[in-house]
Amino acid sequence: MSLQRRSRNKGFLGLGLLLCCILLIFLTVNKSIGEPVEAFSSQDVYKDIDKNNSGSLLIFILNNSIPALKAAYEGYMGEKAAGMDSFISDTVASIPAKLLEDPFTFLKLTYSGFGNIEEGLIAAQSMEEKMPDIKSFSDAPEGDIFFSEEDEYKAKEMQAGEDAKATAGENEEYDADIQSPEKVELSDKSPQILIYHSHATESYMPNTASNYHTLTEKYNVVSTGSTLARVLQDKYKYKVIHDKTYHDKDSYAYSYGNSLMTIKKQTSKYNSIKFVWDIHRDAFTVKDDKHRTARKNDYTAVINGKKAARIMLVIGKKNPNYKELEKFSAYIKKKMDKLYPGLYLKTERANSKYNQYFSNYSMLIEIGCMLNTAEEANYSAELMGNVMGEVLMELQE
Repeated sequence: MSLQRRSRNKGFLGLGLLLCCILLIFLTVNKSIGEPVEAFSSQDVYKDIDKNNSGSLLIFILNNSIPALKAAYEGYMGEKAAGMDSFISDTVASIPAKLLEDPFTFLKLTYSGFGNIEEGLIAAQSMEEKMPDIKSFSDAPEGDIFFSEEDEYKAKEMQAGEDAKATAGENEEYDADIQSPEKVELSDKSPQILIYHSHATESYMPNTASNYHTLTEKYNVVSTGSTLARVLQDKYKYKVIHDKTYHDKDSYAYSYGNSLMTIKKQTSKYNSIKFVWDIHRDAFTVKDDKHRTARKNDYTAVINGKKAARIMLVIGKKNPNYKELEKFSAYIKKKMDKLYPGLYLKTERANSKYNQYFSNYSMLIEIGCMLNTAEEANYSAELMGNVMGEVLMELQE
């Protein structure tokens, strides 16, 4: 073999290796490459490609490998396909910027240890600078527990109204002329409601273990969610997704980061979901037996001759759709007062988000407190099912 031919072969080999390296790196950092198109005739090959994807490496390879595809591309896009020169200048030169934009993806590919790290957990951990050092509910101290989403209740905000008598009307802050929420179109065939629990282990009496937290569904808020879902499904014929994930089981500090993943998963799977409700129960420090009795009375009402845990609504003021959330909560409050006077406790406006920006019909619903019994809480959930069922009927287009 002549020296000239060997030199030329080495050149081709070097170019091939360079292209392989470029392909590996580009596939790692370029998120615009979609699923392969199972067609190789006419301009249909490019029917799902828009201007933002026109510079992908996959398209470059196709165009420069198969002349027919290059002609189809140019006919569909109305422009000439990129050649080697423009590819080198536009695409390869942009790789460093892409790596800086998303270095974590590159690290996960190049070092196997990064592959075990959950990006959702990293996002949750970065939400708050100072997280409480509590890994699970079994480690929780007695009294109040303040856990963080991106901006969880601050302890002083919770404590400020603790000793105020929580009777209907005393905490009322709605404008008298507040508007009703907008009507909403609901699917007849797919789920319309998502019920979930950021703090699923929150429990009721008789459970007092682990500072009123348990994995036993009979005594925690998951049971109230089941009751609420059952009423909406059986009586009002709505389709409900009740996600029973224990978002606080492994780490209370990241409860809201975990439940955020659930909301995204369920609303992506069912884009028909319009109503998103996080069911909790309230908690506070008990000073003595006298204080315990007084607070239990504050959180208990007699509805139709039966004890019920009173209900608090919580809306986050940091949500961009706060005004719409306020309209929705006011509408719920009015319906509660009409159907079951005394069931409504108050509306808490927190300097937080609580993942309520996914829908104008999101709501954090606190059913009673840790001093209420599971029976009282489930009775309230049944009543709340009637309330929400009537609300949805009136808001449905």
